[in-house]
This record gives sequence, C-alpha cells and structure tokens, in this order.
Amino acid sequence: MKALVRNTLILLATVLAAASLIPLIPTEWWAVRLLDFPRLPFAVGSLVVGLALFPFLKGSPRSTLPALALATLALAVNAWILWPYRPTGGMRVDACPAERRLSVLIANVQFGNRNAAPLVEAVAREEPDLFLAMETDAWWDEALKPVLASMPHALQRITGSYYGIHFFSRLPLVNGGIRHLGGQDTPAVVTGVTLRSGEVIDFIGLHPKPPQPWQSARGRDAQLYAAASVLRERVEPGILAGDLNATPWEIAVERMARLSGLIDPRRGYGYVATWNAHSSWLRWPLDQVFHEGGFATVSIERLDAFGSDHFPYLVRLCRRAGETPTTPVQRSAEDVATANAVLAAAGMTERLQPR
Repeated sequence: MKALVRNTLILLATVLAAASLIPLIPTEWWAVRLLDFPRLPFAVGSLVVGLALFPFLKGSPRSTLPALALATLALAVNAWILWPYRPTGGMRVDACPAERRLSVLIANVQFGNRNAAPLVEAVAREEPDLFLAMETDAWWDEALKPVLASMPHALQRITGSYYGIHFFSRLPLVNGGIRHLGGQDTPAVVTGVTLRSGEVIDFIGLHPKPPQPWQSARGRDAQLYAAASVLRERVEPGILAGDLNATPWEIAVERMARLSGLIDPRRGYGYVATWNAHSSWLRWPLDQVFHEGGFATVSIERLDAFGSDHFPYLVRLCRRAGETPTTPVQRSAEDVATANAVLAAAGMTERLQPR
C-alpha cells in the first residue's frame, strides 16, 4: 500500500510538472493553450504532492527525490507566473474626482441562461458607467431593456448564437459601431466614450471564439492582435474588455498588451477568478478589463453569481488629470512580426506597423 501511494505521488508530480511546463511552448495548438488556465490549481496540487512526498524520502530516496524536484519545479513555475496577481493594495475611491471616475462592468450571461433579474439588479446597484454583456440573444435583449433607463447609449448585435453582444453606457458614445475583428464571425464593440470631464477615450469590447481542443487558437489570437492594432491607430487612451477566453498571463494576451500598451489591473489587486461560477475550486480569470496608461485602478471586484457560468466583473478606474499614457509600450519587431503572421494566416489584410 505504501509503495502504491509513493508511485501515485511520483506520477502526479510528473504530470503536474509536464502540465506546468508545456504551456511555455509558444504554440497556437489549443490543447496546449488550455493548460494555461489552471495555473493556480496546478500550484496548489504541486505543493500538496511535494509535501506528501517528504515522508518517503528516508525509505526510498532514489525514486522520491526526482519526483520531489519535479513537484518543486512545477510549484516554482506556477508561482512565478501568478506572483504579479497577488493583492498589494490600490488607489482609494475618494482620491479620484467624480468627473474622472470610470467604472466598467462585464458579464458573460451564458447562452441559454434565463435568470436576468439578479444581473439587472446588480447593474442598478453598482451603477457602472459602461456595461458589456456577452452571449446575449433576443431573450436577453428584452430582459436587459430596463438598463436603458439609466444607460441610454447602446450598441448591440444579436447573432442567435453564443456570440451576441450588448453594450450600454451612461456616457455619450462617439462614432460607435459593431465590427468583426481579425476576420472572425464574432461581433465586437468599437467606440469612443465621452467622459464627464469632456475627454474622449476609446473602448473595445470583444468575445473571441474558443476553438475545439484539437484546433488552433489562431482565430482567437487574431482578434486580440486586431484589437491591439485598432488601439494603436487611435490617439485617445483606450480600454479593452470582454470574455477573452484567455487568462491574462497567456502568451498571446501578454503580446497584445505589449503591442497596445495595455495594463492589466489585476496585477497588484488579486487573482479574481471569474469562471467557473458553478465550481468551488476550478476557477480562473477569463474575463478581462485592460486599460492604457493615464488611468489608475481604483478597485476590481467580482460580483455575485446570477446563473451564468461566469461571474460579473467590475473594474473602477480613475482618469488622471492631464496625463497621457506613461507606461512604455514595448513594440519589439518580434512581437509585431508574430502578430502580423497570425493576422495573415487568419486571412486578414490588417497589419501592425513597428514604431
């Protein structure tokens, strides 16, 4: 029995190490990219397995020590990736003038979910300035109409599939519309938003389609890089939000952020898992709100579940007075070349230019 437990732990250590290291490979194969999602469960599992192996060191050091090293390696890799997402505090709400505050609420309602009341109540209670709802259909179009009373500026596209999208704003929109980024068949919101201070910012809301495990993530990545291209073409500070079907530490997401100068407010504020609301332990952050420099993060919050497999995600920002983006934008030739290759493979004529 003791040997069985030891061998099981050795096998688990090997599997966890492989699952933690394989996603470091820069491939578009979705089966590999999926392993990026459960970084926190991998870290916890590696810690538990490593501790469980210690009692076997004395009796079987030759087989136990390599397994312990693998568990330690898996823990170190995942801890290194997750370290920026630990909570370290942030700006107080009352430190930002009211006219410079901007709150963004996003929610994947889950196609087929018919429990709208808690979400509509949350919108009324939290009073976000911008509200992006995804996986909406004709039923949700009707259910969300009460939101228009306080958020009259709206854009929407009903697809009859998992990729319907609704966008509501308390603030006036400028040249807003629905676009299909990256040549994909999933609609995205691209619009300007006039802040209470009179300044105009850009907003992109999108919900890329996840491929099947045996397929490529190229379509999803093309949408991310196309969004980066849109933000680079505009002079106003921008915000990108949505269920990206990607964690913020994924290779493609980090490249998109570097190309467009986007900042992830989760860094320094916490892991804040938004999927899966139906599980108490398999959870990771798939819903994202990124912002360019010139904004400060006031708070981020996961709201109560409402029947969807995603939690609503609320980010409160402060537009700093008189500031242009201050974070250096790393636009390496390698990043631009990789993004352009993905866009070309996806059939897009759109390209990013190094500058």
